[in-house]
Amino acid sequence: MKHNSISKKETISMRLKKNDWGAYLYILPSLIIISLFVLYPAIWALNVSFKDLKPLQLLGTGLFEIPGKFVGLSNYVSIFKDPLFRKSIFNTIYFGIVFIPLTMLGSMFLATLVNTEMKGVGFLRSVFFTPYIVSIISASMIFMMLFSGDKGLINGVLDIFGVKGPSWLSESALAMPVIAIMSSWRRVGYFMLIYLAALQNIPAELYEAAALDGASKFQTFRKITWPMLSKMNTVVFILLLVNCLNVFQEIFIMTGGGPGDSTTTIPFLIYNSAFKYFKFGRAAAMSYVLFTILVIVTLIRNKMTASKEVE
Repeated sequence: MKHNSISKKETISMRLKKNDWGAYLYILPSLIIISLFVLYPAIWALNVSFKDLKPLQLLGTGLFEIPGKFVGLSNYVSIFKDPLFRKSIFNTIYFGIVFIPLTMLGSMFLATLVNTEMKGVGFLRSVFFTPYIVSIISASMIFMMLFSGDKGLINGVLDIFGVKGPSWLSESALAMPVIAIMSSWRRVGYFMLIYLAALQNIPAELYEAAALDGASKFQTFRKITWPMLSKMNTVVFILLLVNCLNVFQEIFIMTGGGPGDSTTTIPFLIYNSAFKYFKFGRAAAMSYVLFTILVIVTLIRNKMTASKEVE
């Protein structure tokens, strides 16, 4: 036993000597940046979520000094008692219900459309991808003009058919779907490329066998394409969920959380709490509640996917 422990120690020391420690110098700058701008703020926010921190208390504090009075779980209890926080959770879910399926189906449809060898398909892919490189500010302004109640293009088209269009961004029931459509329009081209890569990895022999068996296009999609995209659907869903739980700029520009807080999402409420009302403890607590929701939903989705693969 003693001989074995000595030999293991010698093996570990030999491996350490063989390692090229100079390689770690190349990742050191990235580790420093991640530590300063990701890890440290996350730890700082977690600490602040258990404190009552006033803005003036931040004056003259050091990098590793976190002022404020420790209040335990009071911030977490207070946010769950706040009707606006509960409403922001509902609004975020409402946004996701419109945004996630619309983006997934739209990007999958476009990927299927451009998954051919026809002439000009490269140009088509570029056209569909173009909205993704448009800034959120520009895209928000475009959709504000399209859905303007008085002079918007959408209401102008409806007026041709004798239909009086609503004030889209001024009505509680319609403002959030408009924002979700805009967000989906911006991202559908990006996820189209992800689905396109997945479609091109499906063996062509499966489609040839389906064609020989006389399967229709719908049957081919349902029996071959959709099952083969199951893993990619999980990846896309998680990425869209992250986008959904981070929706802020669109809200800030297009509605400012209104009308009547109908578009106030959790990220927008966190921003207002921290930088408008200077309630840093509550904002930090909401941030970690948001993080917990994201982790739980991701774990559930992964478990559901894993169980389907076993079946």
